[in-house]
Amino acid sequence: MMTYRETILSLINESPFDIDANIQISGRPPTMASSEFLTNKEQGDWAEQVVFNAINKNSEEYCAVRYGRADSLAAGDSGFAEFYSKYQDELNNIGKKPDLLIFRRSDAPRENLDLDDVSISKAVAAIEVRSSSFLSNKYSTFTEERTHKAEIECNRIRHILLREPLSRLLLQKSPELYK
Repeated sequence: MMTYRETILSLINESPFDIDANIQISGRPPTMASSEFLTNKEQGDWAEQVVFNAINKNSEEYCAVRYGRADSLAAGDSGFAEFYSKYQDELNNIGKKPDLLIFRRSDAPRENLDLDDVSISKAVAAIEVRSSSFLSNKYSTFTEERTHKAEIECNRIRHILLREPLSRLLLQKSPELYK
C-alpha cells in the first residue's frame, strides 16, 4: 500500500501539467495580519465547522475528523513566527493537510490524537474547506446572532453587578467602571 505522499507523487507524475513536486517554501513570517485576512480566516473556520457538523450530525455511515491545522494564531500574535516556521517545514515535508478526513464510522479513530498513518489510510475522503463570498449572507447572520447573544449575556452580567451588595463594592473600587 502506498503512503499518502507516494500516492500524491504518483498522481503528479501522471498529470499532463508540469508540476514541480520539489518546490520548497521559504520566507520570513509576516508581522501584521490585515483585517481582510482575519475576516477571511474566521469565515473559513466557520465554513469548516458547518461542513464538519453537517457530516457528523446527518450521516449514520460516515463521520468527519479534523485533520489540518486549526491554530488560531495570526501575524502579530505572540509565538506566530515559530508557528509560521513550523508550518512551512510541514508544507515542505508532507504538503498541505486537508481540513477534514472522512471515515466510515466503524473505521474512525477514537480521537484526533490517534491519527497515524494506519488510521489515516482508512479515510474514504479528504476535504479542504474553502469559504465563499456566496455564503457571506449566512455568515453575516451567524455573526449577528453571536453578537446579539453576547450582548444579552453582557447585559445579564451587568444587571447582576449593579445589584447590591456588588453595586456598592464596584462603586467603591472603580467608580469609572461603575459608570
